[in-house]
Amino acid sequence: MTRPCVRRTFLFLASLSLLLSATACKEKVAVEFLSVSLLNTDRYRHPTVGGDEEGARISMQATHYSVSEIRRDSETNWVATYVYQPTAGYTGTDDVELEILSSADGATAPQLTKKVRLHFSIHE
Repeated sequence: MTRPCVRRTFLFLASLSLLLSATACKEKVAVEFLSVSLLNTDRYRHPTVGGDEEGARISMQATHYSVSEIRRDSETNWVATYVYQPTAGYTGTDDVELEILSSADGATAPQLTKKVRLHFSIHE
């Protein structure tokens, strides 16, 4: 009768120690804060990284957008560029957070090197 209880306790403690060690190993990542003022008809572009082994992703999506995406094509000269356009007629604020991945050498995956937090003040 005590064996299942001991087994559950052991599994719980093992899981907890794995979770704590994984959390403790995370490095602190620099966060860059940018404030942007734009008209509600404007389109904002924020270039990030351009290397073959580098990239960017949206970690917190904006709320009031018609366009909020990362583009990497001939129009951006193959630089991963965040593009934002507010919803038509919207005035107020909006926020988005990007994660920039770099430091790859082709043999290893890129690492999260910094976060960029964009705060938009949108007006007419």
